Amino acid sequence: MHSVRVRIRAAEFSATMTEIGEWLDANRHEPTRYKYDHTDDAVLVTVDFPAAVAADAFAMRFDGIYYSCPQAASSDPRQSPTQAVHPSIHVRDAR
Repeated sequence: MHSVRVRIRAAEFSATMTEIGEWLDANRHEPTRYKYDHTDDAVLVTVDFPAAVAADAFAMRFDGIYYSCPQAASSDPRQSPTQAVHPSIHVRDAR
C-alpha cells in the first residue's frame, strides 16, 4: 500500500478537502482509504493508494509525506507512520 500524510490547517480543512476531491476526480486516482487525526491547529489526513504513481503525484501536489508499506498504513491505529514505514520512504514535506 502507498500512503500519503498531508497536514491541513483546521481553518483550511473544508476548502482543502474539496480541492483534494476535485484533484482526485480530475486525475482519475481512486484512494482505497482515508484516515483523519486531529491536532490542536490542524488535521492530519492519511490517504492510501493502490498505486505508487498516484501516491507520489498526490504527495507532490499537496505537500504530503509519501511512504510505502505492505498493508494500508491506516489499518492499525496503534502504529504511527514512522513505525509503518517500509524502506522506500519519500519525504515531500517534513512538517
